[in-house]
Amino acid sequence: MSSPVRSMSREGKWCVAQRWLIWPCWLLLIGCTPTSSLDPAATFSSRLLDAGLASTDPWAGAHLMLAFPEADRLSAVRARWIALIEDSTAPIPLHGGDGHRGEQHPHLLLRTAAWVLPSTHTPHLRQRIERALATTTTPTHWQQINDLAWLIEAAALLKVPASTATAEADLGSIARLLLTAVEQSDRLVRRCLDGEGAVRPDGSLGPDQSGTWAYTCGGMHLLSALVESFDAGYLTAADRPRLIRCLLLTTRRIPWELQFRLDEEQRALAAGISPRRAARHSVLARMKLAGHGLDLLGRCRAIDLLSAVQVEGAVSSSLAAASQIKTRMVDEVDPSGVLLSAQTEASDSETWERTFGDGCHLLRGLMIWQTHSSRP
Repeated sequence: MSSPVRSMSREGKWCVAQRWLIWPCWLLLIGCTPTSSLDPAATFSSRLLDAGLASTDPWAGAHLMLAFPEADRLSAVRARWIALIEDSTAPIPLHGGDGHRGEQHPHLLLRTAAWVLPSTHTPHLRQRIERALATTTTPTHWQQINDLAWLIEAAALLKVPASTATAEADLGSIARLLLTAVEQSDRLVRRCLDGEGAVRPDGSLGPDQSGTWAYTCGGMHLLSALVESFDAGYLTAADRPRLIRCLLLTTRRIPWELQFRLDEEQRALAAGISPRRAARHSVLARMKLAGHGLDLLGRCRAIDLLSAVQVEGAVSSSLAAASQIKTRMVDEVDPSGVLLSAQTEASDSETWERTFGDGCHLLRGLMIWQTHSSRP
């Protein structure tokens, strides 16, 4: 006869074995997968693709095509865009009801089309861009400058001549106004980075109070438009060192702000904010910055505007952040994919837009950087 201790030991082992066998079967039965078994990078990408395809908003289609330019599942999205661009009577719709959250502007769709649609449709797109330029007045306040980023970039990508007329000037003159605006707003950014007593603002006020952070995505769209403007010849030889100074400040700003967002998360936790909420705010803010930063610096390398050494620190910080962001989104911030659900899009569109739009920007940035990272 076996001893009671030995018998209990065998029973205990059998119970443990049963639990390990039953748990995976139960998960399969209810259609769940343990979070720890998910591949964060693959899950992150697939959720974004599914969410964008489930939305009928052209804004979502724009971000999808930028993030997944080769995806077969986007054939219907591309077809709708081609039809929209080729129909000269069809207005390009404004995203959202208020028109005051940045990337809703119709010019975003022109910029996206310039990046992703095949060259066979360039004549139709070029006509749309030229018509938009013909009605563009010289900016008199910062919101007008903010709205021009995507239009200028679209024109630059198609190499529309700098002499192309606008309502009051020409394309080259408008591009140079954007450069002056960034230089002026960067003064506050520089004071923050240099520790001169300036506190990083929330970006809700104009450039005088919020610096470059006042512009959509912290001015990254303006900088992107200026990089493409340089490549298209809209900026003069005298403008080159001015633009490079702005870009070098941005290479300092990216690592600084990525860390600022982590510090901000710790301050929120200390103030009693829930860990999930604090993590979500931090991850989404870092997602936007890392994605735009990699996109911008990849393009700077593509046209030899900045050297590999000049972008190295900012790129290294952004790549590390990108890896952390994917893992935290899937394992911590949104393990069930609720933020990208149709229910969230309907009930809390701003949160859905931040999650989806900035997630697409992150994938776009990683793709652009990977394409040009090996450039000597």
